[in-house]
Amino acid sequence: MRYFWLFVVLAFALQSCSRDDGARPEINKDELVDVLFDIHIADGYLSYTGSRIDRNRDRIDGVYEYVLRKHNITPKQFSNTMKYYSRHADEYETLYNKVIEKLTKFETENLNSDETKSLKNNSGRE
Repeated sequence: MRYFWLFVVLAFALQSCSRDDGARPEINKDELVDVLFDIHIADGYLSYTGSRIDRNRDRIDGVYEYVLRKHNITPKQFSNTMKYYSRHADEYETLYNKVIEKLTKFETENLNSDETKSLKNNSGRE
């Protein structure tokens, strides 16, 4: 997840001085919520597997490329959309709240799964 936040901060920083040309985001809001959700899941996977940016750049890039391909989005479309939201932070905040809701629901559903309960119960018996 830290890799994604680094990207978001850099995107906002690079675009904060650019003028608003009236362009609209290239990815619709619902699809972008799904993309950002998948990016967070990918970040979790990368963190869990111990991928470090300095040692596994190809692997990390491959995971993010997979997420974009899954949604039929090019890196340029994603970049242009993030540029738009860097100039419209209020819209981005609203959109990102939906991402957080989706992540929270995912976490709740997975923490309450039978397998997770079983793991918790077994770990407490040791």
